[in-house]
Amino acid sequence: MKKLMLFMSESNENVDKDLTLLGQLGVVHLTPLQTAKHESIERVDARIKQLEKAIQILEKYDNKQVSQAGTDVGLDLNNTSLNEIHWMDKVLEEENNRIKLEDKKAELTRALRWYRSWGNICINDIKKLEESGILIRFYELGKREYKSVFERHDVHLISEEKDLFRVMLISDEATDKLDFQETKMPHKQRQELNRLLAETNLELRIIDKRLAILNSKKELLQEALNERNRRYEIRNFQFAGISIEEQVRCWKGYLPEDAVNKLIEEAQKHHWGYVIEDPAEDELDEVPTQIRTPKWAERIRPVMNFMGLIPGYKELDVSKVFMLFFTFFTGILVGDAGYGLVFMLITFLVHRRQKFVKTVEYQLMYTLSTSIMFWGILTGTYFGAEAIAEIPFLSQLKINQLASYGGDSIFIQKFMFLIGAIHLTIGHLQVAWKFQNSVRAIAQLGWVAIIWGLYFVVGQMVLAIPAPAFMPWLFIGGALLVAFFSKPGTSLLKGVLSSLGNLPLSIINGFSDIISYIRLYAVGLSTVLMAASFNQMAIGDGITTLASGVGAVLILILGHGLNMVLAGMAVIVHGVRLNMLEYAGHANVEFSGTKYNPFKIKKLQTLKE
Repeated sequence: MKKLMLFMSESNENVDKDLTLLGQLGVVHLTPLQTAKHESIERVDARIKQLEKAIQILEKYDNKQVSQAGTDVGLDLNNTSLNEIHWMDKVLEEENNRIKLEDKKAELTRALRWYRSWGNICINDIKKLEESGILIRFYELGKREYKSVFERHDVHLISEEKDLFRVMLISDEATDKLDFQETKMPHKQRQELNRLLAETNLELRIIDKRLAILNSKKELLQEALNERNRRYEIRNFQFAGISIEEQVRCWKGYLPEDAVNKLIEEAQKHHWGYVIEDPAEDELDEVPTQIRTPKWAERIRPVMNFMGLIPGYKELDVSKVFMLFFTFFTGILVGDAGYGLVFMLITFLVHRRQKFVKTVEYQLMYTLSTSIMFWGILTGTYFGAEAIAEIPFLSQLKINQLASYGGDSIFIQKFMFLIGAIHLTIGHLQVAWKFQNSVRAIAQLGWVAIIWGLYFVVGQMVLAIPAPAFMPWLFIGGALLVAFFSKPGTSLLKGVLSSLGNLPLSIINGFSDIISYIRLYAVGLSTVLMAASFNQMAIGDGITTLASGVGAVLILILGHGLNMVLAGMAVIVHGVRLNMLEYAGHANVEFSGTKYNPFKIKKLQTLKE
C-alpha cells in the first residue's frame, strides 16, 4: 500500500465531477481527516430514508394485479412532467392516509363491538336521561367483582358471558360510580358507525388500489435511491477532507501499489494535486489490508467477515490455510454423511429459490456439506445408524481404524494430534517464508522442531505411545535455533537470554495448543453418540402401533434436527477457534487489520437533493 495526499479544487461543480471520476477509478481507501458534517449530507440522507420507505411500501404490492387503469383513482401515470420525487411523495402520502384510516377503522370496530356486547342501546335516549338528571355508567366485571356489588339496588345486570358480567349503574347523583374501570359508551349511534365503517373500507380499497398502481413506479424510485446513495458517498468523502483557504480541499488515503500509475494518469488529466509515498512506521496501524486470494479460498471470506478477522497490514494472509483446515475440521466435527446430505439438500433448495445466484456463501456451504459427507463415508456414519454403515457397498468405503463403530480410538486421537502438529507447523513455516531473507526464518525452523517434539510428548503422556529416541534432540536443537536467531540486531547474549526466558512459557502454550485438537475427536464422537441415542429412543423397542410409529418419526426429526443445530454451532465454536487462536497464534497473526474499502462510484449522474 502507498500513502496518498490528494488535492482538488474546492468549487462544488468541480468537486462533484472530480470525486465521481475518483469513485469510478475505485482505488483510494479514505482515512478521514475530520468527521464528515454538512447540511447537504443531512438532506441527501433524509431523502434516502424517504425513498427507502416508499420502496418498502410498494414492495408489498409486487404481485398484486390491477384490473383497471390508474386514472379512475386519480393517478396520471403518463404525465412526464412528474418526477420521482412527486411519486415518492404520493406513495408516502397514500401510506400515511392508509395508516390513519386503519386507525379509524379499528376505532369504529371497537365501537361496534361495544354494541354487540351491550345490545342496541340508543345513545340519544341515554343523553336525554342524563339531561333529566339520571346518569348511567357501564361496567364489565369479573365474578368476584360482581359479587361485591350485585346486591346494590342501583346496579343492574345486562348480560352474562362465562365469568364476565356486564352491569349498568343507574343513579341520580353525578358523583356515584363503582370502584372499577368504566366501559365508555360510543359517541355515535350504531347505524352511523356502520355507515362510517363502510365508507372507511371503501377509502382503504381505493388507497390499496392506488398503491398497487404506484408499484409501477418502484423501479424509478429504486434508480433515484441508487443515485442518492452515490451522492451520499460523494458528500461524505468530500467533507471528510479538509478545506485549505476555501480554495483547495485535501484528503488522506491509501491505494495499492499496482494502482499508483492509474491514479497518476487520472490526476494529471484532471489537474489534481497528489503526494504518494510509503507509509511511515507509526502509520502502519491505520494502513488498510487488501487481501487477494485465489477464487477457491475466497469462499472462506464470509466466515472471516462474520468473525471480523482481518489480518494486519504486515501480517500474513491466512485465508488459504484457514479455508483448507476449516473445511477439514467441519467434516470431522459433524462427521455424519446423512447430515452432510441434508445440509447439501437444504443449501440446494434455498439456492434454487434464489435462482442459483453465484455467491461465495453458497459455494462455502456446498464445500462444507461435501466435507461432512466425505468424512461420514470414511467413518461409516449415516444418521448415527450402525445398520446403515454395515450395508456391503457402504462398508467397503469406510476406513476401519477411523470408523465410528468399532474403530481404533487411540489411532483416531493420534490422528487428531497429528493434524494439530501439521496445522501449527504450517503457521511457523509461513512465518519463516515471510522472513526468508532474515535469520529469523531459522528461529521458526527451531519452533517447527519443538512442535514435533511436543507432538511426541503429547502422544506419550495422553495415549501412552512411546516417544522416539531422537525426541529430546528436537527440543535441544529447536531451543538453540530459537535462542540464537529469534532476535537479530541485538547483542548476542542479550538476545539469547531474552529468548530463553520466554521459551518455557511458549513451550507450555504449544503443548496446550496441540492438546486442543483433541476437541475434534470429542465433539465428533458426541455428535455420533447423540444421533445413536435418538435412534434408540425412537425405534429401540420396535414400532408396534400407529402411535409408536408417529412418535418415532417425531423423535427422529426433532432429535436429529437438534443434533444438526448443535453440530453447526460446534463448527462455529471449535472449527473457527482452532484456526483463529491456535494456528493464527503460531503464525503471529493477531487479526488487527482494517479492511481495504476503496471509494467507488459507478457513473456520473446529475442528482437532485
